[in-house]
Amino acid sequence: MGVAIWPMVELDADDALASTAHLAAAEKPVQRVIIWTPDKDLARCVRGNLVVQADRRSKATCDAAGIRSKFGVEPGVISDLLVLVGAAAEGNLGGPGIGRVTVA
Repeated sequence: MGVAIWPMVELDADDALASTAHLAAAEKPVQRVIIWTPDKDLARCVRGNLVVQADRRSKATCDAAGIRSKFGVEPGVISDLLVLVGAAAEGNLGGPGIGRVTVA
C-alpha cells in the first residue's frame, strides 16, 4: 500500500503529522491532504482546501474557512490561540480570564 511507518522516539506524533502534511501538499500530483484527527493543535496545518482536517467521530471536515468559523482565527495562529486560552490535552492551562472571543 505504500504506507510509511515512522517511529516517534524524540518528537511528538503531531510534529510528524504536520511535517508529512506540509511535504505532501507541496507535491504536484497531490490534490488534497486530509489530516484525520480532531486534535485542535493540528488545525494550524490547514491550508485553504488543499490541506484539511477531518474528524472521524463527527464525520466533519474543516478547510480554512471552517477553522476560521470554528475558532475565530486563521489556521496559522491556532497554536497562539491554544497557548492563550489553554489546552488541557497539551498540558497548557492558558491565562486566567482569557477566552476564545478575547483572543480572536
